[in-house]
Amino acid sequence: MTNLARIYGSACRLRIIAAVVVSALIVSGCGVISKNTSDGWQRFRNSSLFWFGRHGDLTETEYGWAQTAWQYSVNNTDPNTGLVAGIDRYPTASMANIAEALASLHVAYQLEMVDDLNFDGRLSALLHFLNSMDLFDNKVPNRNYHTQTGKMVTLTGEPGQIGWSGLDIGRLLIWLNLYKRFYPAYGEYIDKAILRWDFCTLLATDGTIQSGRLSNGQLTVRQDGRLGFEEYAAYGYALWGFNSSKAQLLLPYQVFNLYDIPFLVDGHDPRVDGVPNPLVPTSFWLAGIEFNWDLANDNDDDHHHHSAPDLAQQAAQLYALQQARFEQDALHTARAEHILSSAPWFLYDAVWGHGSAFPSIADDGSFHDQLALVSTKATFLMWALWDTPYTDELMVLVEPLHDPQRGWFEGRYERSAGYEKAISLATNAAVLKSLLYKVQGKLMHQPYPSARLEVVRNNEFEHPGRCQPQ
Repeated sequence: MTNLARIYGSACRLRIIAAVVVSALIVSGCGVISKNTSDGWQRFRNSSLFWFGRHGDLTETEYGWAQTAWQYSVNNTDPNTGLVAGIDRYPTASMANIAEALASLHVAYQLEMVDDLNFDGRLSALLHFLNSMDLFDNKVPNRNYHTQTGKMVTLTGEPGQIGWSGLDIGRLLIWLNLYKRFYPAYGEYIDKAILRWDFCTLLATDGTIQSGRLSNGQLTVRQDGRLGFEEYAAYGYALWGFNSSKAQLLLPYQVFNLYDIPFLVDGHDPRVDGVPNPLVPTSFWLAGIEFNWDLANDNDDDHHHHSAPDLAQQAAQLYALQQARFEQDALHTARAEHILSSAPWFLYDAVWGHGSAFPSIADDGSFHDQLALVSTKATFLMWALWDTPYTDELMVLVEPLHDPQRGWFEGRYERSAGYEKAISLATNAAVLKSLLYKVQGKLMHQPYPSARLEVVRNNEFEHPGRCQPQ
């Protein structure tokens, strides 16, 4: 039996057990279920027999957590462009930030924190931006835009184009696809936005996701992403009909072992291409929250079956490593990429990277292990996916890390317990998605409707060709 089978068990066996228990719950003779039995049935229906991870209505406290996370978007949405700043009070946004803004709005609407009019206004502003924004080289979205002007900006916020991120665009494609499923009335405007982009720029012919950086007038195009980041972004391209199979293969990889737990590590050598290759768990966990580790268009609602089992097993092993480090080394561990309120401003808190276990690595490859966090983002994702005493204990440490008027902080320092009070859209969106997962299960569970893309496909004068969605 494989490790995955031992972890998740047999879906058929679970259904048999469920049938037996349901029969036992029915009162003999009249078939009426008492209130106590009904409450017991509800607990059973929300149990691990039916769901992977936590499941059930939000408590009053948990609903308050969601309201705090949504407050970030309320504070940081520009009324003119609809863009939500990626970092609290810093007016720039990437395509990944637009994805996180859409995710936050979806959760807020599903949890009835915004009404129909508010939802339409926010979504329409974002769709208007996507349909009218300037494109890098008139082909693809730029890496960053100014939230107030909507114009392309550099990494320092200065006007100008800088290139594109195939990973960020992949993440946006996931959430635009989800919106077509849940809110088909807006599908026409989503399709129109995507039909503006040249996907031959974003994907190599073999399905590799590409990014471009413009520096001193020279454009450098190369593979984007490392293990986990690329596989998660590949969902976006697959959802829109592109061949992103090479990006979904978890290749190349090496097998490492910590605490007697095997796991996969990216096989690229950062000394060759200059790209850091830290193994950060969050992309694997987001694949669980959003897709239940299923293939892109798998709408099966069996939470114990995963049609992308390699992703599921890697996610489970990365969770097990966090818990093992705590149990054996007495170090609370919840690893994620995160921002900082001082230099180096951004870190990958990894499970493995550059030959070291549990390093904290900056974009330039330097180590900053003293700045590692017990991440708010990682804690909420693990708490939602694994209902265990360890995730409960992590939540005790993370629950105070918020300002109800601003949102959730990035985390707590591993070494000192101090707060890292930087606040980001990515962390607050992860909080919201984790809480909606508890209520609904995997987020991508609606079938796919048709809209403008289908009309265009059948129009011989306007067919998009191989460089647009198929």
